[in-house]
Amino acid sequence: MKKTDYAKEFLILALLLLPMAYLAIIWNYLPAIIPINFNGAGVPGRVGGKSDFLLLMIFLFFTNGLIYFLFRYIPRTEDDDHVPTAVELKEYYRIRYMIHAYLAVFTCIIIFMVSKGQPFAMERWAFVGVGLLIAAIGFYLRKLEPNHYVGVRTPWTLQSNEIWTETHRMASTLWLSAGIVIIIAGFFLQLITGVFVIFFAAIVLAALPYIYSFRLYNKDKG
Repeated sequence: MKKTDYAKEFLILALLLLPMAYLAIIWNYLPAIIPINFNGAGVPGRVGGKSDFLLLMIFLFFTNGLIYFLFRYIPRTEDDDHVPTAVELKEYYRIRYMIHAYLAVFTCIIIFMVSKGQPFAMERWAFVGVGLLIAAIGFYLRKLEPNHYVGVRTPWTLQSNEIWTETHRMASTLWLSAGIVIIIAGFFLQLITGVFVIFFAAIVLAALPYIYSFRLYNKDKG
């Protein structure tokens, strides 16, 4: 059973909430008109208001929250009586700190640049940043050894090292590919369309490895 370090969980939650708290503090100082959808020549295709920017921030917050939920709660196996070692807990929280610190700093930089009136393709860089994170997680999954804390922790991967390895190879390819697609899509998609693409991708990235491990388990059982 996973041993929860509530002090460390509080710190991770603080990183998750930091960008939205920062946005709330400087909201009144943001420019009313924000250029967006820059083309290759650096000319904005249109201008938006604070509501457009708020939607982008909600998208990034949702992404951060989804990753927190995946690492913290999914999946939980009722029959898992494994007692975590200090090394396992250290690795578990290390990767979570890195992910949430990256998203917090990345989002705060976007908010800061907008508050200073710096013209830049905020939508493009938001998608590039998320895509890079997803691709990095995919690269990390390929080399991940069986454990009860990080990775595709389904009842079937935890029962078999072979199923663990095959599932994580598949998940690694899936996450790497999704990250690259999101990076490329960021140069072409409008904000609203891109948000829905990310929402759909999040469901696929979470569901397919889970289903794949179940299919491998049943295949082994004949």
